[in-house]
This record gives sequence, structure tokens and C-alpha cells, in this order.
Amino acid sequence: MSPFEPQIKANGLGFCYEDSNIFTGLTFSIEKNQSVLLLGPSGSGKSTLAYCLNKLYPEAVDGELKGSLTFEGQTLDDFKPGELNQKIGIVFQDPESQFCMLTVEEEVAFGLENFHVPRAEMEAKIDTALEMVGLLAEKKTIIHTLSGGQKQKLALACVLALQPEVIILDEPTANLDPLSSKELVETIARLKKEYPFTLIVIEHKLDDWIELIDRCLVLDSSGGILFDGSPEQCFGEFAPYLQKEGIWLPKVVEVGMTAKSAGLFKGERLPLCNDELLSGLENTAAFFKKEIKTITKKDSILEVKNLSARYHLKNINLRIQQGERTALVGANGSGKTTLSKCLAGLIPLTQGEIHFKGLPLSKWKEKDLFQALGYVFQNPEHQFIADSVNEEIAFGMEDKSRVTALLEKMGLEKHKGAHPFTLSQGQKRRLSVATMLVHEQDLLILDEPTFGQDANTAYEIMRVLDEKDGAVFMITHDMELVDQYADTVHVLDKGELIFSGTPESLWENHEVIDLARLKLPFRKQLQNEIVRREIHVAT
Repeated sequence: MSPFEPQIKANGLGFCYEDSNIFTGLTFSIEKNQSVLLLGPSGSGKSTLAYCLNKLYPEAVDGELKGSLTFEGQTLDDFKPGELNQKIGIVFQDPESQFCMLTVEEEVAFGLENFHVPRAEMEAKIDTALEMVGLLAEKKTIIHTLSGGQKQKLALACVLALQPEVIILDEPTANLDPLSSKELVETIARLKKEYPFTLIVIEHKLDDWIELIDRCLVLDSSGGILFDGSPEQCFGEFAPYLQKEGIWLPKVVEVGMTAKSAGLFKGERLPLCNDELLSGLENTAAFFKKEIKTITKKDSILEVKNLSARYHLKNINLRIQQGERTALVGANGSGKTTLSKCLAGLIPLTQGEIHFKGLPLSKWKEKDLFQALGYVFQNPEHQFIADSVNEEIAFGMEDKSRVTALLEKMGLEKHKGAHPFTLSQGQKRRLSVATMLVHEQDLLILDEPTFGQDANTAYEIMRVLDEKDGAVFMITHDMELVDQYADTVHVLDKGELIFSGTPESLWENHEVIDLARLKLPFRKQLQNEIVRREIHVAT
């Protein structure tokens, strides 16, 4: 490789799958050891492009790659089978799709064995990789018992163990609790200093990544390049174009745009850090004023008394009111998904009882329960049963006319004939939510409803849920979502419920925030910063 040759170079790159162009005409290059943020709305082809970079596509699917793509001056066809996978490692959006062994230790060892790492060196490499991601204590653990966030960390450890020249992270923080997300970014930053590598990050939650990134490569909804340049230019002068495409912005930029349009920000350009935002804000009290919802006490639709269940859920007591918007939060592995499955009757209890609409959950007939209580799985593929998007939504519906309207609301009308498993992860999530919304259940339980969504589709999902007559119970790691939509929030820690109350009361409970590895919403972070500055000036 010439010292002047880019490490990765694409010229007129396109990918066609099932007679549909995922992206077309992409021309770009990536320099060795550069850190690139790959952005774009849901379904723009970000993940597909990542899979093309290490030759996984088109070999693993019936697709066609057009144009030219080189790595270190060689075309991808010049590399032997498996050779490129060691040089370019990918952590997939769905971590479960890359596991093939029983335990954590065996999974990391599997990749090392494939590349003939001597057994004498293997133990140390496994321990180092697991320690990097905070999973060393789970070394002997069976993989299927891990939480979604722990599985994400394991997938990263498997890649790190091989010490590749390029690491591609496809939404690496999607299943992580807020503190784990921050720690992961800090881990990646530390690793880049210890041994340089090229980093490509596909991500929606941008705030923690900005200081680490050299460059932004942005795809638009048609699969073309919308922007290629520095983060300063991307999130400064180009921010309105990104927002129009539904691409998430760093919270400080998003708040700056809102303040500017309201005439409350006097800076010459959009802020890229908290200092710039606060120094340019006028009348901060008016800007941060939040309307507190008045909660009218209603009858319970679901009551949980002294619930205990497998995986260490202990003595859970909670109630969900009719029409209430409830959030369940907590650290990875705290038992959130297990609890939600108990509420839906999918996991048996070892102790306690659940009453739904006044009747013990165990007394409900399966068909009747499904019509009254819906459940959206953390992994959307677990609930697909039809051969097309249209059929998936229409399944079991008497009034088929509502299918078209729901397809449009969820941005899936162009994919109505596609098989659900061919959709992007973000599109699969929207489909899984849509399949439950059509039945208008009295209670809808959702595990990470906005996982993998761009800003526009996340807003649309939450708008539809907010307009729903029935109660909504959602598991989320997104504190902005809790702050904006939840009436009540429950906090789980190591299988025990340690807080139940309003979001506003949670933000003031610093002990619970720290214990459950949560993060204050950006609005509250800025309010606290303003108070700290006022105290500092006063003293």
C-alpha cells in the first residue's frame, strides 16, 4: 500500500438487492486510522455499505455490487476467503446474529481458533478482550442468559480479540444503558490511543461520539451521499439539511436550533458544545420551562403483587393505570425484559400474582389475552410470521382498510411487498410495532420501541403511541423519551424495583440515577449546569 493511498476507496459504488437499489454512485475514501461517523436515515443503506466493506455482501446474499471498492490498494477479490474479515471487523446491529457457541468464553475463542491463534496465547487474549468491555466476570456464562446489552458487549469483545486494522460498529450502543454507552465510547477512545485502527461508527445517539470523530459521511434517503466532511461543518451549517432527512443531531445542536428559531439563542452559528450553547442563550428560564402533566388517578388495568420469577426478579409490586404511559428503565441485566415478559404472560412466576383487567393473568385464554394485551419483542424478528410486510400487518385483522394507513404512518408503504426479514433493523422495528397497533389492545408492552430509528421515524412511532387510547408500557434506555412521554417511570436494579414515580421526581433522585446507571435528559443536565454556574458566580 502506497503511503499516499487511502486505506478504503470506493468509486461509483452501488448495491442492488432483489431488483432494488439500496445505494448508488457512492464515491469516497477513508484514510488509515481515521474515525468516521456514518450517518443516514433508517433504510438508507448504512449497514449494507458496512457489510460490503469486508466482502460479507454480496457473498452472503443474492445481491449485486457495482462500481469499484479497494482495501489498501487491492480489490476485494484479491483477498483469500476470510482474510478480509480479520482485517476489517464488524459488530453487527443485531449481536445475536453473529453468535454460534454456547458460552461467552467459547464465543471469543471461536474467532481466535479460526485464525489459528496458538492455544498458549488464547487465554490471555480472551481475558483482555472481555475485560475491555466489562464482561470478564461473565466469562463462563451461557450466552442466551445475557441481557441484550451484554450480548452487544460480547460481540465487540469477539472483534477486539482479533485486533483488526478496521473496526466497524453498527449501532453499538443501541442496547446499552446510558452509562454503559458512555463507557463503551471511552473504551474505544482508549483503544485507539493504545493501538491505532480505523474506526467506522454507524450510530443514532451521537453526543458521546463527537469528540472521537474526525469526519462525517452522510447518506440520504435515496442512498446517495448527502455530506462528506468535518463534524464541525456537518453539525454546524449543514444541520438543517440533516434534520430534514430525519438524521439525529447531537442534543446540543438540536437544542441550539430550537432556541435559535424561538429567538432565544444569539450565537452567530449553531453551538457544538454546552459552553457555546449556554453563553448564547437568552432567558434560559423560559427556554427550559417544562409543562408538568397533571395525572388524573384512574382505575388500574394491570396490577402486580409480590412478583418473583426466574433470573432473580424479586418481590415486584406495581400498577399500570388505564391510558397511562409508563416507562421501565435500569441497567443492562437488571431484569427489564424478563419483567415485561412476565406482565405479558410469557414467563411463569415463581411467586406472586398479576391481575389484568381485574382477572388473574393465568385465567385468561390465550386468544382473548392477545386481543387485549400486545407485546413487541426486543428482537422484532421473533414475532414475524408472514411472507410480506403487508400480510404481516393484515394478519388477523377484520378491517383490512387500515393496513394502508398504518403502512404510510410507519414509512413502510414502499416495502409492503417485501419479506419482513429483508428489511433494515429500523424498518423491522417499525413493522413489529405496527403489527400490534392494528389490534388496538387495552395495554401495549414494548421492549425498546425506538431502537434503530432515525429522528423522523422515532417521532412518528411515539406520536402514534401517544395518540393510542390504551395504556402503553415501554422499556427504554432513552432518557429523552422518558422525559418527553412518560407519565410514570419504574426503575429496576438487580431484579428489584427501587423507584416508582414521575420522571421529574426521578431526575432529582441522584442516588437512584447513579445506582441504575442512568443519565439525566439533556434538558435537566443543562438546568443543573446553569445552577452550578450561578452558585459559582455567587461565591
